[in-house]
Formats: sequence, C-alpha cells, structure tokens
Amino acid sequence: MHWRSLSKNGEVPTLQEFLSHPIPELQPHVIILDVNSETDIPIRLLGTGLVQLTGRELTKTNALDIYAPHLRKRIGQACMKMISHPCGQISERLMNTAGGVTVSTTGIALPLRNKAGEIKCLAAFNAPREPVAAGDPTIVISDILMAEWVDIGAGVPAKGVSSKGR
Repeated sequence: MHWRSLSKNGEVPTLQEFLSHPIPELQPHVIILDVNSETDIPIRLLGTGLVQLTGRELTKTNALDIYAPHLRKRIGQACMKMISHPCGQISERLMNTAGGVTVSTTGIALPLRNKAGEIKCLAAFNAPREPVAAGDPTIVISDILMAEWVDIGAGVPAKGVSSKGR
C-alpha cells in the first residue's frame, strides 16, 4: 500500500511525504483534510475527479458540509478518532446527485502528520462504485452503509465509534 511505503520506522507519514510521492492515477480521487475539531474539518486539497463529481471546488470549505446533517457528528467523531488513535477507516457511503440518482461510493482515510509533526491531517481516496453522469453533481452524502477501522499499527478504537449500517 502506498501510504505504508511512506511510513518511516512504523510512524504515521507526513503530509509532505504523501504529497511528494503521488500515484498519478489515484490523485483525481484524493482529498486531504485538516482535522481541527469534530466540527471544523477544512478541505486542504480536493482532487480534480472529486471536483467533477461534486460539481464545485470545495477546497477551504468544511468537509462536513457535503454530508447530510444527521451524519455530521458521527463523521466528525470518526475523523477525530483517526487522528487521536491513530488509525484509518474504510467506508461505503451513499451519495445523492442533483439529478436524483443515488450512487454508492467506497473510500479509505488514513492519518498524516503536519509540518509540526502532529497527527492532524487525513488523506482519503474516494471513488463511486457506479458511473455518474457528467453534469450530475453530488449534492450530499446521505448515508453510511459500512465503516470499519483500519489498524495501522496502534490497534483500532473500541466498538461504538465506527458506524455500521443506517
């Protein structure tokens, strides 16, 4: 896995290491988040494929805004857990497009260290499982079908924080 290849001595890689060694075919579907709190998760970088999928540039906006309101607290808590534990998370979500189509997406998020060496960032790869018509942007992530922690060497959080099902 690309992320693990960046890790030195089993430590969480830095954002700079991640950005310095991109995998070109994955970059359009990468999102980098700065996790400041459960409610403040600005998007640092949004890949071009995700800009096309959402129909707008979301860099510098709060990542939680793309989620339905009933999911935001759960997503914020999961992001905080990924940087504090540290661990990753793989998930399957439903997104609704402006044209009324519901599409399943799969994603994985993994922590990164910032310039100060603190684990405060997440790198995520997200891709729809089905094709989305050009010009039919995503307006909201409406549901989390599955979310499982990924052990990156520090174990996984206790049950109850990761969400399964609706």
